[in-house]
Amino acid sequence: ENFKIVATGVVLELDKTTQIVKKLKLTGEPYKIFKKTAFIKGMFNTSLEVAKFEKAAIRTVSGVRGMIKKSLSEQEGAFRATFEDKILMSDIVFVKTWFAVEVPKFYAIVTNLLQKVEERSSWKGMRTVGEIKRENNIRNQVNDDSLYKEIKREAKVFNPLQIPRNLQAELPYSLKPKIVAKGLDPTKDRVAVVLDHEERKVQNAFK
Repeated sequence: ENFKIVATGVVLELDKTTQIVKKLKLTGEPYKIFKKTAFIKGMFNTSLEVAKFEKAAIRTVSGVRGMIKKSLSEQEGAFRATFEDKILMSDIVFVKTWFAVEVPKFYAIVTNLLQKVEERSSWKGMRTVGEIKRENNIRNQVNDDSLYKEIKREAKVFNPLQIPRNLQAELPYSLKPKIVAKGLDPTKDRVAVVLDHEERKVQNAFK
């Protein structure tokens, strides 16, 4: 029941460098669709950018997932992509990626070692920008481009289901689509049939 795991290892590298990145969403639109393959434009500017994003996962706003395959020569920045299902010309294709943000680096020369031993503890370094703003009650300016905005999309209207004629011929009668003219009520103006005694007797005999 009681046991211990003992292992030995070697530290290969101590890397304290950090990289600050920002979310980036690139969008494009299809201009040719072939079943589950489509040609996308407007997402990249050059074929070199497409080559960097080959095999990257993409998605449409309707939720169809896909993958970037290869750049096209007919239009600069366009590429061929495959999807799980056939997409529409009205779909917007996007890819989620990250953008590296370069942070300016500052340095301050530390001169406390040049002071006397009894004065080294009283040395104070340069204040940061955050400390100066905090002491003077200065708030940072808000960048509107960095705020999340509510996405408003119109409800997608799909075309009515159309069953091919060769498939309709194989369906049973109960599942075949019934063609009724618009504004026509088949139950309206229907004449009620009343059977007499002899007709009712014949009808009951065949039940």
